[in-house]
Amino acid sequence: VGLVAGMLIAVAFAALRGDVGRSIKQFVRGNTEIPWRPILITIIVMAMIIGWLAAVWPYYHPFGTDRTGNDVLYQALKSIRTAVVIGSLATIATLPLAIVLGILAGYFKGWVDDGIQYFYTVLSSIPPILLVAAFVLLINVYIDQNADVFETGVERAEFRLFLLCLILGVTGWATLCRLLRAETLKIAELDYVQAAHAFGVSKWRVMARHILPNVMHLVLIVSVLDFSALVLYEAVLSYVGVGVDPNSSSFGSMINLARSEMSRDPVVWWNLATAFTFMLALVLAANFFADAVREAFDPRARVFRARRLLKEAA
Repeated sequence: VGLVAGMLIAVAFAALRGDVGRSIKQFVRGNTEIPWRPILITIIVMAMIIGWLAAVWPYYHPFGTDRTGNDVLYQALKSIRTAVVIGSLATIATLPLAIVLGILAGYFKGWVDDGIQYFYTVLSSIPPILLVAAFVLLINVYIDQNADVFETGVERAEFRLFLLCLILGVTGWATLCRLLRAETLKIAELDYVQAAHAFGVSKWRVMARHILPNVMHLVLIVSVLDFSALVLYEAVLSYVGVGVDPNSSSFGSMINLARSEMSRDPVVWWNLATAFTFMLALVLAANFFADAVREAFDPRARVFRARRLLKEAA
C-alpha cells in the first residue's frame, strides 16, 4: 500500500510540472529523479526471500546448522546485530577525541599542534591489531579476576562488547583528527574568522560557532566510511580470538568455527558461506550509503551523470 501510494504521489508531482501524458511516460520509462524501478525490484526480491524464510523457518533450518546444532541463520542475524553495535558505538567513541584534538591543533598551532601531531603519529605507528589485542587481553584478565561482578554470562558478554567498542574508538581517531586539523588550518585564515577576532570574540567561541559547524561534513563523511571498516575489523579480531566474547555471535566467530568444519567429510560449507554472504551484504550496503553521503556533502566527490532528456512533443 505504501509503495503504491508513493508511486501515485510521484506521478502527481510529475503531472504538476507539465503534460500528464508525458509525465506518465517518463514515469513508466523510469526517467525520473527517483530511480523507482530498482527500488521496486529490490523490495519485491527482499519480500520474496523474507516470505520464504518466514514460511520455512518454523519447520526447517534454511541455512543448516553448525556442529553443535545451532541454527546458522539465527547466528547470522545475531552477528548483524553485533556488527552494527560495534560499528556504531566505536564510531561514536572516535568522535570526541578526533574533533577536540583536531580543532585544537589546527586553531592554536605552535606547541599545541606539535604535541597533538606527535601523539597521533606515535599512535599511528603502532600496528592497530596488536594495540587492540593488548587492550583486549587486559580486559580478559580483569573479567577473569572479577567474575563475581557479573551475574550472568550475557552481562559479561555485553560488558566485553562495550569495552571492545570503546577500545576501537580510542585507538582509531588519528585519521579523522588529521583531516580536521588540516581543515581547521584552512578555515582559521578565512575572512569571517578574522573578523570575529577583530570584534573581540573569544577563541573558544570562534571554535564553537565558526569552525566546528564548518568541519561537521568531514566528520559525517569519515564516520560513515569508517563503519564498514570497523565491521571488518571486528570480524578479524573475533577470528583470531581477541574480539567479542565467545558466547556472543559475530561474523568472525562464525568463520572461526567454520574453519574446522571445512575439513570434515563431507565438507560442511554452509556455515562459512552464510557468514561471508551476510557480512558482504552488510559491508556493501554500508559502502553504498557512504558513497551517497560523500557525494551529498562533498561537492568535489560528485560525479556528473548525464540524464536522458525526452524531446518535447511538437
